[in-house]
Amino acid sequence: MSNSLLKNKKVLVTGASSGIGRVISQIFSVQGARVVAIGRDSARLAQTLDSLSGEGHYALTCDLSNPSDIEKLFDDAFRFVGEIDCVVHCAGIQKTLPLQAVKETDFDEVFGSNVKSAQFIAKSYRKKSRYNKSGSSLIYLGSVAAVCGEPAISTYSASKAALIGLSRSLASELARSNIRVNCILPGVVLTEMAEKLFSQLTNQQYELIKNKHMIGFGQPEDVANAALYLASDLARWVTGTTLYVDGGYSAQ
Repeated sequence: MSNSLLKNKKVLVTGASSGIGRVISQIFSVQGARVVAIGRDSARLAQTLDSLSGEGHYALTCDLSNPSDIEKLFDDAFRFVGEIDCVVHCAGIQKTLPLQAVKETDFDEVFGSNVKSAQFIAKSYRKKSRYNKSGSSLIYLGSVAAVCGEPAISTYSASKAALIGLSRSLASELARSNIRVNCILPGVVLTEMAEKLFSQLTNQQYELIKNKHMIGFGQPEDVANAALYLASDLARWVTGTTLYVDGGYSAQ
């Protein structure tokens, strides 16, 4: 693979302190991007920053549930690197809760983290000419749970389904600004979040989920490479698309 697919591009990655967001930051930096890594844990963000290739990267902490904090984040990022070529929104939460256990506060927290943040990231990115007007990319990390039902994740599934609708509508609205908007739907990827999910399952439930991934569970690099394609000029004619990266989960 070429090591210059993102040469001279400036990319903002949320959820960069761990998991898929960290690996996306790493792979993008290898491909020549300057990365603005976003997260809530400053110590773990510093670890991400230390792991990046090249120079000129930044780490910023932000509460993405607050639109005013998102607005300040984009002001700071623009001040550091100028026009941003791509935003990859990886940050989000998962709660495994049977319907009878779901509280209003759980619903609000999941939708605030997974949907509200995505909406206002798009709004702040579009404002004040913070994007590259010659061609920019906005990528949302959803989940195959958006289209495949499983017990005890109804709120999480609904929030990820909302990202599909959001990305398609934004693709239509932002095309006039030359901003492409796409959504990636991963299956189960072997990260800390997945390990937490596995710890809540019985052996039978674990085997059921494992068997639905026809070619096995994914690695963060599998999702990062899909994001790399959508962020690069190779995908310059791709917008409003939902890309499944799920080991065959959704094919069943």
